[in-house]
Amino acid sequence: MPITVTHPLGRVPTFAELQALARQHQVQIIGHAQAGDFQHPAGEQPQVTGNYVFAPDGALHGEFMAHVLGKVAGTFAFTSGQAEITITAKPFLLPEPVLKSKLSEELEKFCAQFPTKV
Repeated sequence: MPITVTHPLGRVPTFAELQALARQHQVQIIGHAQAGDFQHPAGEQPQVTGNYVFAPDGALHGEFMAHVLGKVAGTFAFTSGQAEITITAKPFLLPEPVLKSKLSEELEKFCAQFPTKV
């Protein structure tokens, strides 16, 4: 059963802001301002891989797969006003409340970086 976490988001980050954030976390973006792929760390066995697309309305959507105590996979959507991450596959040994709590905490930190422009 999917796990979805949402948080208020002031504005969708720009591609340049995402590039800067990716560099801070050693994430490699292979793409451009409309669409592309990402991975962390770069190499033969990345721990996180995914793709992203900026929609014409400015929303950012994508999919990811990670290896954290097993496979974690899901989708993300950042629109003006809301950030949403849905986990569609999680490791059997990782309790859902722990995953949801950590995901909520990290999503809140992410959203705090992109308040509504004044």
